[in-house]
Amino acid sequence: MNKKTHTSGPLTGVNVLDLTQGIAGPYCTKLLAGLGANVIKVEAAPNGDSTRSLGPYVDGDAHLEKSIPFLYLNTGKRSSTLDLNSAEAPNLLRDLAATVDLLVEDLDPKTRKQLEVSYDHYRENCPSLVVASVTHFGLTGPYADYLGEEIVDQALSGHMAITGEPDREPLRIGGDLSQYVTGQTAFVGALMALYHSMITGEGQQVDCSALEASTDILDGEAILSLTQQPRVRWGNTTADSFLRGRGGLYETNDGWIALGQVPGGWDMFVEMIDDDRLRVPELADRATRIARKDEIESIVEPWLLARSKIDIHEESQRRRNVSGYVALPEDILSSRHLAEREYFVDLDHPVAGSAPYAGAPYRFLGRDWYSERAPLLGEHNRSIYVDHLGMSPAIYQQLLDSNVI
Repeated sequence: MNKKTHTSGPLTGVNVLDLTQGIAGPYCTKLLAGLGANVIKVEAAPNGDSTRSLGPYVDGDAHLEKSIPFLYLNTGKRSSTLDLNSAEAPNLLRDLAATVDLLVEDLDPKTRKQLEVSYDHYRENCPSLVVASVTHFGLTGPYADYLGEEIVDQALSGHMAITGEPDREPLRIGGDLSQYVTGQTAFVGALMALYHSMITGEGQQVDCSALEASTDILDGEAILSLTQQPRVRWGNTTADSFLRGRGGLYETNDGWIALGQVPGGWDMFVEMIDDDRLRVPELADRATRIARKDEIESIVEPWLLARSKIDIHEESQRRRNVSGYVALPEDILSSRHLAEREYFVDLDHPVAGSAPYAGAPYRFLGRDWYSERAPLLGEHNRSIYVDHLGMSPAIYQQLLDSNVI
């Protein structure tokens, strides 16, 4: 594990106002912070980002500062609090927006209107401001006011229709793929709008929806098939598996491994198994292998079950064949490949303690990813409102005493 601190990054000097919670929006601003941007996170008082109340928690303690999703999604940011229902909220957000280059929000339509958060509203006083809106269905269209969540995004984008076994119900993909893809898409859109603003002085609205971001990464084949015939679900089976039976996924003595195939891969696979029963010329033909898959598996399975998934993976790759073991969390943490690339970063949080965190999703040669723990709720209130915004200490104290911040 390593510990990297911020020196300079591609976005050093860029100020971002973060009005997001959950996963998609915070992941977008996490990526911005990782590149050196000063991300000012505004959390709804008194309990903050809704993700603070989302488990799992460090030590199983349901504490606002111990939510593992929050700790991961908000590294490198500064936290301020604001009662979004207060009369002062719209003006305070307007004043903060005037001090930044980019505003990222994922507010529901009613709250967005109530707080007057929009590119059109800010454009007169902040012509170069970029406003990135991260929503489930976009700012326009018949679904604009509809509610969404991960399973809804996966269902409507078509991903569930092509996931699962062919004779079973559609399946939700594990994790929160749609949310993270939406965050990445918003990140790219915001960067391009920032680039445009820096060159022309003209800000703009970036409208990023989870439905479109998720549909965009749906297999092109599935989209094209709309004019031909629907694609069936394959389960674990792939066109590159050896047998097209049980897919390319096989059990080992300590887990599972995916075995694929490259040109000439069958011969390499046979050499790895080293069993003369597989060295018959007719098995070089895939159709024959499919027809005789039970016979082949009866030979292959004992060999696999006698070995570990990592050993099989590395031996297969040494022979230039495609493979990958099904990694459990402990496998990822102990990966010698990730360790050598210094992917994990040790961060120490005053409440949650020290732990390894996932690092940068990409590298800039000669520049470190900015790694700093997630903020405590309202930890940077004074520095944001007084030092950054220029509010007088007396007014700041009044807002503090009246629970506006």
